[in-house]
Amino acid sequence: MNQRKKKMNLWDKLAFEYDPESPTRRIWTKPNLWVDLFENGLGDCRSVLDVGCGAGFPALALAEKFQVVGLDLSEKMLSIASKRASNCGVEIILTRADSHAMPFKNNLFDGAYCKFALWPLREPVRAIREMVRVVKPGGRLVIVEVDRKKRLDGHRMSFSSKVIYSIYRLIKHIFFNQPDTKRVWKELLKATKSHPLVNSEMVMGALEDAGCKVLDIQRDVKERTYTFIGRLMGSDHEEYFLCVGVKREMCL
Repeated sequence: MNQRKKKMNLWDKLAFEYDPESPTRRIWTKPNLWVDLFENGLGDCRSVLDVGCGAGFPALALAEKFQVVGLDLSEKMLSIASKRASNCGVEIILTRADSHAMPFKNNLFDGAYCKFALWPLREPVRAIREMVRVVKPGGRLVIVEVDRKKRLDGHRMSFSSKVIYSIYRLIKHIFFNQPDTKRVWKELLKATKSHPLVNSEMVMGALEDAGCKVLDIQRDVKERTYTFIGRLMGSDHEEYFLCVGVKREMCL
């Protein structure tokens, strides 16, 4: 199995954790606040591209206001997204494709967004350029990522965070019959260890180099979107940021 297929297999194994209807999601995060963040960032856009849409969050909720096209490489993720869209009665066009080479014409969408979809990529700057390419001049781009300042060597957690995380894993297994994915995450982090560090400075620079103006940068996203349990589990993690850019009118 080549490296790319191996990585996709890992994401397929993690797909259930990204299910918008997962009963454990609300233990550590606030889905409604995420939807508000993207709605506000996208503004008056109508047609939008979700880059790395995963299993459909926040695309399903945003599809009630926007025309959403979702792009991802994981077949399992897209399968869940399709099923959940059908259950919710919303329409989302789902495309299996690589974020490095999006199968869309120039200047097609009013906006594009991604949520924690750059860090796993071999060339995140290339993906940002692709996002800019497929967005119309004057369109919005919204990117949320972890503001990584240093290379992670596994999970470095305090004792209290480890205890809370262990309890969370037990709850998933005992009460919701979900498999433990700690080993899968360890393999995925190893597979992406040599990839560029994604942080706010890199994202802002890439947007500007691609012909965008940065309108807003928010660095308190983790604090706002975590529940109390989430803050306990993620107290040792680096901060999240949200960056909003607009494609300049003269950018082709």
